[in-house]
Amino acid sequence: MERRELLAISSVVSGAALLLSGGRTQAQSATTTESVEARVVRVFATADGGSRVEELIISPNAKPVDITSMTASVYRGTGATAPDWHTAPRKQFAINMSGALEVELTDGTRRRIASDLVFLEDLTGKGHVTRALGPITNVFLQVPDDFDVVAWASGS
Repeated sequence: MERRELLAISSVVSGAALLLSGGRTQAQSATTTESVEARVVRVFATADGGSRVEELIISPNAKPVDITSMTASVYRGTGATAPDWHTAPRKQFAINMSGALEVELTDGTRRRIASDLVFLEDLTGKGHVTRALGPITNVFLQVPDDFDVVAWASGS
């Protein structure tokens, strides 16, 4: 991994720590300050073995998340390969540091992921398809098995 990629990982992990502590971020321009709600894209399994996606707003009351381990990966492929349905290997946050990908769900929904904070918890069923839309670099932050992203995001 090149030095600039390692620096980018450090920057993303610091940003993830801010996001994972909940609340709002401030976006500033020369003339205005705009409050932006922090969000997480949740990919989850349905009772019938399918997969769905929803976007959760992260409450200002959300507490910091215990991260059990972290991995980083680089994929230099493209989305031109045949679909590969798979489940998430564990509950984890995923952050694209560079590049973009597309996630396809069992209901046919396709969601483009670029700089989103994503929580993967479709551990059972058919899972999802991930298609790289060019080279991507990901950071995965694993959480305890009993972590509930919906309760966390709501500040419970």
